[in-house]
This record gives sequence, C-alpha cells and structure tokens, in this order.
Amino acid sequence: MADSPPLTGRLTPPGISLPGWAQDHLALRLWDRREGPEKSLKTVPLTGSGGSFRLETPAIPEAHRAISIGWGEALDPLLAHLPWPTGSASPVLLNWDGAVTVIGYVEQLHLQEVGGLPLVILEVAGRAAPITYRRLPPLPLPALGDRHSLHTDHSQGDLPEQVYYLLADAESPLAAFAQDAAVSSLRIACVASLGEQEAGWHEIVNVPLILDALTLIGP
Repeated sequence: MADSPPLTGRLTPPGISLPGWAQDHLALRLWDRREGPEKSLKTVPLTGSGGSFRLETPAIPEAHRAISIGWGEALDPLLAHLPWPTGSASPVLLNWDGAVTVIGYVEQLHLQEVGGLPLVILEVAGRAAPITYRRLPPLPLPALGDRHSLHTDHSQGDLPEQVYYLLADAESPLAAFAQDAAVSSLRIACVASLGEQEAGWHEIVNVPLILDALTLIGP
C-alpha cells in the first residue's frame, strides 16, 4: 500500500512564533497510537519562526496517527503529543501554542539568583502527558474514577523517562508546591510554556520551560 500524500503546514497558530532559541531545533515525530511515541514512523525538522514542516505520511489509518514535538536530533525531551489533524488538506495548522505538560517526579531543586531574581529550577524526570490527559474534569462532571484521567492509548509505564527543566520565581507558591512534592516523593503534573528569547533563560538551561501550573498527584 502506497504512502498517503505528504502533509505540509505550520506548528504554531497565526500570531504566535517560536522563540529564537527554539527555532530550527524542534522536530516532529509521527507514530502509531497502537504502538506509542517511542516507535517513530517518520521524523522531520520544524523550521522558521512558525515551525514549518513537510511530512511524508505512512499508509496507516488516520485514527491511529499521532505526532510529537521533540527537541534536537534525538528528540530529547519530547515536549508535547498532538492528535493527527484529521480531515485536513495541506497546508494545515497544528495550533501548538508552546504549552508543555509533564508528568513525573521532582528529582532535584536548584536555587540561584539571576539578574537579582531568585530562581528555582525544577529538574523533573518524567514524560510528556498523553494526548488523552485532562488536568481538570470536564463539565458535566465525569463518572467516579474518570477524574484527572491518565488513560492512554498505549501504556507509558515501560517508556523511558526524560529530564525537563522548569523555572519558577523562588517566591512563587509554585516553588513551595515543588518543594513539597520533592520532600514527599509525590508525582506531579507540570504545565509550562517555552521561555521567551528576551529573558535569556536559554543561557541557563538548553530547553527553558516556564512553570505556569503544578498539580500534586497523591500516592
């Protein structure tokens, strides 16, 4: 069976550009939802401020296709998993706004002062949240047991963890929550965004993610 026609498009929505440090360093990975993101079918670079791409798609049903955004040639770390844009003709918009959700554990907390600002850097060992992950329950409320669903298409339990660095103001309640999570060995879900070029966070860590929200997940 022949491959489907190539898919071309842009990663970010109109009006949103990738920060300079991320441009030409991100890539797309195409994978089968029955197999999981570690088994890549195709990988292509994302170029320019909007993350332009051209992706040769394999002959598997659209319902089983998914794509991930990763850093560097090794795609380490994977930043986000996105559903396939079904029923779309090229060019398409993937509409990724730079949001990164990571589920894992705080391995280390680093405190340093940068330009007079006390900064906490969370070193998190974990994985990008699956496509089906929901931070908060939808309305109407789901049935008992469905809240904060972590159900996935493919079990992530056997996938290798990756390391993420998330930055937060040391005076923020988020930093205090992170400390609680580290001390109690609680699993967390972190929501972050790509650090702005002007802030210079990329001079501290390779992939600076600014912590926007943090959920403690009970044992």
